[in-house]
Amino acid sequence: MPSPPAKAALPPPVLYVTCMAIAMILSQVVPLPLPSNSWTQACGFAAIIIGQGLSFWAMLRFRRQHTTASNFNAPDELLQDGPFAVSRNPINLGDTLAYVGIAGLLADIWPWLLLPILLYLMNWLVIRPDERQLNELFGETYRQYCRRVRRWL
Repeated sequence: MPSPPAKAALPPPVLYVTCMAIAMILSQVVPLPLPSNSWTQACGFAAIIIGQGLSFWAMLRFRRQHTTASNFNAPDELLQDGPFAVSRNPINLGDTLAYVGIAGLLADIWPWLLLPILLYLMNWLVIRPDERQLNELFGETYRQYCRRVRRWL
């Protein structure tokens, strides 16, 4: 099996938007509808709000510590508190929750079928290269952090 790229291959939003766009096209071409009601709609909106709230909280932590949130730049500091105490990737987790919320609102199976592919691509093209970079930059401190905090949840 080939190793992941040395640096993040794509910005995470590109992967999320691409998968959702493909799902929406497939939903139009070959609709596979799922039940939709006020409960599923409310859950969809809640997942979007919670997910984006988590992402914004993590972005705020980067900003307050004056370090980069970009997958293409080296961070100056390893954040371990706030949302980073729960997930090593709170922005990606938040974006995944938003994706799930949109999938619920679309009421079609295609976004759900593409979700495992999206998560695989995120792990392979974004998270693993980030982890390699953080390990090189922060060494044992990062390895201890990894033992305490899970990659996603």
